[in-house]
Amino acid sequence: MLKGMSVRGALSTMPAEDVLEWVARRKLSGPITFDRRGLARSLVVEHGQIVWASSNRRDEQLGVILVRSGLVAERALADALETRAETGVPLGKVLLMSGLITEIDLVDILANKIREAVTDIVTWTDGTFDVIPKVQPPATGVVAQLAIDICLTVARRRSARMNEIMGILGADDVTFYVPPSATPPAGEDGSVLDHQRIWALAGDRHTAADIAAAFAGERFGTYDALVKMVESERLTVDRRHRERTNSAVELAAGARGRLRAGDRAGALAMATQALHQDPSDSEVRKTFSQIERARVAEVAKQLLSRHRVPRRLMDVTFAPPELQLTDAEIELAERVDGRWDLLSLIKSASVREAEALLAFSRLAEVGVVDLG
Repeated sequence: MLKGMSVRGALSTMPAEDVLEWVARRKLSGPITFDRRGLARSLVVEHGQIVWASSNRRDEQLGVILVRSGLVAERALADALETRAETGVPLGKVLLMSGLITEIDLVDILANKIREAVTDIVTWTDGTFDVIPKVQPPATGVVAQLAIDICLTVARRRSARMNEIMGILGADDVTFYVPPSATPPAGEDGSVLDHQRIWALAGDRHTAADIAAAFAGERFGTYDALVKMVESERLTVDRRHRERTNSAVELAAGARGRLRAGDRAGALAMATQALHQDPSDSEVRKTFSQIERARVAEVAKQLLSRHRVPRRLMDVTFAPPELQLTDAEIELAERVDGRWDLLSLIKSASVREAEALLAFSRLAEVGVVDLG
């Protein structure tokens, strides 16, 4: 066994499939990195089993997938990332200990990431690889053990179609528009993916990679569905050149500008949008926390300066959909009964006190409650 010795090479001379078979035969442990045209995909192997996969694409990061799939709330993920930074405990363990996700759901997503990474790597005909035999704990603290030969079997079955798909889409960051005469696709029998939701997200100008993240990172299945919609003329690939920027960082900068101008409510709205776009960015999280504190202080001064007993003005069950009330706002509104004072309602809420205070401020603003 080549213990401790790195093995590097070009995929043009030793394809990724051969590299992985070689690692499996020797039951090596350690990270394997594949790099092509700026895209890096890494696999962590333990005794020939793949336990973890990552890439330098933001939309393939675990946190982004968890948020886009609706498994973890943005604010909860931001808190978990802060806990990881403070304690050094891997993100997966933080999420499990906090009860934010079940181990089954987390392992399923990690397994998806592994299968999708191997499927993509096997189609690469150029680029480089780097095998470093050593023990490396996975960054998530939780693993999904998949045999290399099984991953390769899946990848071989998909590879021809994957090449066709990427030939049509062109890139992961491709966007689409819906032709005027297009109709929503029908659901496909046996499909675990919601094709109508995929179509709707594409129509809302999400990239192919963003849409895949919303389906637990199921890249192959999502891209296949998108291409079928293109082929049936329900979607059109937008071929126009788009200059891509880090919009989350730009939004965070704009939020800080609004804060400096004294518009704390507008700053928080922009910071929240930035956090939604990229909850894993440390600058975005820091900006959100700073602005939230400033806005909470402002609202607390307004609402908690005297004793208030809120009164509900509207049954939230029948609230107009355009209000777009959050789960926290609905829960708090339903607890308003004319007896509890505002401070007691905030302190006994199931969400953070800051969130509860801001929620009551919005409920009053849209006319759901009268704060007295």
